Amino acid sequence: MRISRIRSAAVAGALAVGGAFTALPPADAATPGSLHGTKTATMARANVTVITEVQNAMDYPAWLYIGENNSWFGPIDAHSTKTSDIRVPWVGDSAEMGKSIRVYKDGITCPPSEPCRPHKFHLYYIFQDYWQPNDQVKYTGTGVYDVAPPVSGPSTGGGNKRLIIAPDKPYM
Repeated sequence: MRISRIRSAAVAGALAVGGAFTALPPADAATPGSLHGTKTATMARANVTVITEVQNAMDYPAWLYIGENNSWFGPIDAHSTKTSDIRVPWVGDSAEMGKSIRVYKDGITCPPSEPCRPHKFHLYYIFQDYWQPNDQVKYTGTGVYDVAPPVSGPSTGGGNKRLIIAPDKPYM
């Protein structure tokens, strides 16, 4: 029995050194939160995009609503830049669009026969497409996942990015 245990330990040690017993990498921020269908954890491994700077190219202050953690970032004053640390949420279908970053601009509404008042106007949603192998950041004005085009500029590959807010679409 003693020889059997020693042999088992020696074999296990040799296999571990040779690479046969390797642990899977731990789940971390680089792995999307859900596996969406048949993908495995190792297939889901991807590069996270982090917005480290937000530049507002509009004539109005802007705000970001981060749906994934129910928080606001802003205001970003008109024609100014603000540093940030915002992870772009993974979205895999239309049902998950609530996790997206939503971009708003400040403005004024003047309803008929009412006093004018401040109002936030929704511009578009920003998200990282879970199914894109190149870690593509996309946007949509309607909140429909299937028709979202890529954000213009270097919006693939993950990593730290600058988000530029314009009234018609975002840029990176």
